Amino acid sequence: MRFDSIIIGGGIAGLTCAIRCAEEGLSCAVISSGMSALHFASGSIDLLGRFPGDSVVTDPFERIPEFINLNPDHPYSRCGEKAIADSLHYFADQLQQQSLQLCDNGRRNHFHLTTYGTLTPTYLSQKSVYSPDLEKAFFENQKIALISFEGFRDFHVPLISANLPGQTLFQNRQVTTGTVDLSPLIRSLKNPHEFRSIDISRMLETDEDLQKIADSINELAGDAGIIGLPACLGFIHHNHVYEKLQGLVGRPVYEIPTLPPSILGMRLDHALKTRFSNLGGVFIAGDKVVRGEMQSERMIGVYTENHGKTLLKAGSVVLATGSFFSGGLISNSAGIREPVFNLDLAYEKDRKQWAGGLFFQPESHQFLEFGVKTNERLNPFDHSGHPIDNLYCAGAILAGYNPIREGSGGGVAISTGYYAAEKIISRTASTGAATP
Repeated sequence: MRFDSIIIGGGIAGLTCAIRCAEEGLSCAVISSGMSALHFASGSIDLLGRFPGDSVVTDPFERIPEFINLNPDHPYSRCGEKAIADSLHYFADQLQQQSLQLCDNGRRNHFHLTTYGTLTPTYLSQKSVYSPDLEKAFFENQKIALISFEGFRDFHVPLISANLPGQTLFQNRQVTTGTVDLSPLIRSLKNPHEFRSIDISRMLETDEDLQKIADSINELAGDAGIIGLPACLGFIHHNHVYEKLQGLVGRPVYEIPTLPPSILGMRLDHALKTRFSNLGGVFIAGDKVVRGEMQSERMIGVYTENHGKTLLKAGSVVLATGSFFSGGLISNSAGIREPVFNLDLAYEKDRKQWAGGLFFQPESHQFLEFGVKTNERLNPFDHSGHPIDNLYCAGAILAGYNPIREGSGGGVAISTGYYAAEKIISRTASTGAATP
């Protein structure tokens, strides 16, 4: 088998790259070893939420040129301001074609409420999390109802309501709480006293159940002008569920991210994979790339666990396997390594410097900045210092940025995935490469 491009990793960076390549007519395969980190994500896209040593960033595009100038090895510096902006517009447009709408606040960041009752700046959110209508409703209403579901273990209303008064936007607002009893609607759950978000999502996609749940929500919410619910308002048919529920309760509904599994993240994952499939891409799930095949200092293909001795050939290869969480980087007593191609890494050799003393370290942990070194084209280096010119890296595998401290994780994933795709498209066109 031969492809114009093979992307290793089915997360947000890998799928952004794959969709762009497939849309341009390149034959493209994504090889994914397991569940995407999107299943654990908030479902919003951070671009630049905090400037180092500064306060919250209001207009990320206003600060990005300065940020790039101060951080020449940052992935944003590799892509450049135009590619960053183009990639985010492209990403939102591709999801819109799968009926998943992402809303922005013009050039400005907006805030979304976390599952801990805190606020964090972000750039793109699903319309049930941020939209101009939701923002208007929030500022017009002083009373908010936080409603959960009895037996739902991944959303804690007392924790959220206890932390809200410490947030500036909520200081003068009245918050009422309540819990909907779902037990009369249970049909097939083994344990009727313990739900996950996917269970509630399936229940809400049944119109008969939705009416009964809306009645309970209305009774609990009283005269509150806006209702906050855990993010489980449908998975596949989320638009129908969201619009119908808002109509039934007669007021705006706001989805709050839950503990994993994250329905908001799963919606992104499903939409991206569906878009890639609709464009003719090949998604190889449950397989793992074990090594690459080099020839004349170029990557000519990869071997996987399931394909054994069969070489999957490619004109270009993209490594988007993530960081430590997803196994893109592995640490042990000898140090840190990249397990697929054994690429050259940038990391602190003194293990004592890897992490701070607190789990929620104010300045975040240094290990989050470790990753693969690349040149300005996102080509990594072998251990002889030579760049591999048809191998690209994208997303959390990259060195030189801290997604927690900067609030930049989604933006880096999308922009580097898009940037790598543009390089592959240009390379394919100039070399005349084509899949036989």
